[in-house]
Amino acid sequence: MGSNFFTAEGLRKLRQEIEDLERLIKVDIPRDLNTAAAHGDLRENAEYAAAKEKQAFSMTRLRELGERVRNAEIVRKRDFPDDIVTLLKRVKFKDLETGEIEECVILGDGDTDLENEIISYQSPLAASLIGHKKGEVVEAEVPGGIRRLEILDFEFFEGA
Repeated sequence: MGSNFFTAEGLRKLRQEIEDLERLIKVDIPRDLNTAAAHGDLRENAEYAAAKEKQAFSMTRLRELGERVRNAEIVRKRDFPDDIVTLLKRVKFKDLETGEIEECVILGDGDTDLENEIISYQSPLAASLIGHKKGEVVEAEVPGGIRRLEILDFEFFEGA
């Protein structure tokens, strides 16, 4: 499996989520299971079933996050050239069909924040922009269909 790229902050957030899940699995869920089991017949105990489901989900999520951390690589500005779209860049582009001008920041998975237009480098939009220069037109295959985008400008994201 290849590397998963993160900013230092994104990796910190991921490690915190792992720590929180470990506490949930080792402390909170066993307590909830014991409390539910004390209520009697487990076959008809919705509280117990919900706690078991939460336990299974949490363990699966913990395994997924653990794999991402094992393959984590922290990226920094010095790792990327200035003249093309890469990770750690704020990109301004124009949708050639609608004329709408948009911006996004391309960071690692642990940094994704769609409300603030921060997308993962693995997203279809980011994948279509990465490696291109200012003025180039790219086609982005996104969930809503194919978009033709002109890269207007980009710069390193100050928060990275």
